[in-house]
Amino acid sequence: MPFRDSWPLIGGVLFFVGFGAGLPLVALVGLGVMVLGLGARWWSRHLFDRLVLHRRLSERRVFIDEPVTLEVELTNRKLLPLPWFEWRLALGEHLRVAGESLAASAVPGLHYLVRRGTLGWYAAERWRFELASSQRGYHPIGPAAVRSSDILGAWPSRTEDVGVDHLVVFPRVYRLAELGLPAERPFGETRGGNRIFEDPLRIAGLREYRPGDPLRRIDWKATARAGDLRSRVYEPSASRQLYVFLNIDTLEHAWEGYLADELERLVSLAASVVSWAAGARYAVGLLANGAFPDADRPIRLPPSRSRDQHARLLEALAVIQPLTMGDLAGAIRREAGRLQAGTTIVTVASLVPRPLADALERLAGEGHRVHLLATSERAAAAPLPGVTVARVAGAFQPAEVLA
Repeated sequence: MPFRDSWPLIGGVLFFVGFGAGLPLVALVGLGVMVLGLGARWWSRHLFDRLVLHRRLSERRVFIDEPVTLEVELTNRKLLPLPWFEWRLALGEHLRVAGESLAASAVPGLHYLVRRGTLGWYAAERWRFELASSQRGYHPIGPAAVRSSDILGAWPSRTEDVGVDHLVVFPRVYRLAELGLPAERPFGETRGGNRIFEDPLRIAGLREYRPGDPLRRIDWKATARAGDLRSRVYEPSASRQLYVFLNIDTLEHAWEGYLADELERLVSLAASVVSWAAGARYAVGLLANGAFPDADRPIRLPPSRSRDQHARLLEALAVIQPLTMGDLAGAIRREAGRLQAGTTIVTVASLVPRPLADALERLAGEGHRVHLLATSERAAAAPLPGVTVARVAGAFQPAEVLA
């Protein structure tokens, strides 16, 4: 039994010994020790009754280095005061707090925001902090813990708030002109002059076959009547769709790890493309071989023009981690049957393995406009017939159209 737990017992023994021996001073001391020990123990057991530690973020989704206000409030809704307290709030390692030196944590990826003080009965204390992060991600805020003790300090106690909030920091977004891509029509017509967006269900007329026309464009009945090849001309599509495919693999084998800077370039480039597409009123979507936090499925957001689609796309890109959910080629094969005819496909990659190249060539052969934005020389050098390739070496280096 710890010594502190024996206070009431020692006080009781002194009281009965003093009372039985006719020593009132000893009995009085024993009674005081017993009452003080029992009272302090009761105090420690009820320290956290009706004690609330509340935290609130002014925003839950921000861009890199954008400040967000964190409000923390400790409220004591009872007559019993806290002689002293210490609360600790866990923060993701990439979150910084203006003007604060954060305490280290034994848990990897976390550090602590700490405050100490006293709190009276029916009292509350509030703090305001300014958070920011220079790295995109899904940054945890929590759990939290509060420590306190009775007035003697003999029975310290602790309570925990296991709830965890998250601050989503969007990836850095650049204007396409900063990436060296044409700002007006970065994924427009290729050589051959075909219309950018066409609806294969709405035939505008016929023309002579041109080298490079896909077989699905040839009108075989008109060809038989005319004696030479005739290609259909379609009406422009009323709905423009752009689907971004993101390959987060930066090395050929998973056991080799990943290239952190290369991954950030990929995510930032994909974010820049979807932001441009949303601003240009495209129905834009995202398919990546990464996964959402605490999920075991690839990231898939079908093209949409809904009001919150842009924020959802940036949030999905913000939470991408190096771990993959299989190869991108497999995800593309599963998605191919759902693609609307004439969808523009923009693939962002620093690595183009043969299965991915085959999948992109197949989509190009089916009549989709397929583009590859390569962030490395090895991706730009991949042989991709029918696919337009642009090399984007860095955020502000010009892109060179290769095909």
